[in-house]
Amino acid sequence: MAMKMTLKYKETDEHLLRRLGQALVLQWDELPDGLQDVLIDQASMVEDRDEAAHSAAEIEGFIRGVNTKSV
Repeated sequence: MAMKMTLKYKETDEHLLRRLGQALVLQWDELPDGLQDVLIDQASMVEDRDEAAHSAAEIEGFIRGVNTKSV
């Protein structure tokens, strides 16, 4: 169940959070549908360093629209 909460972390650790986020999106299709729904709902509720509201639909559209590439 998603809850209105957020992470507190050092700004110098933000690159770690970005890597974890990218890893999650790269494995998205392997996650059960129910977990995907909870993660999207949670993502729409967390606070961010940048003031910008993001709806669950925008987040889901982002996940479905990103392209992956081998590096």
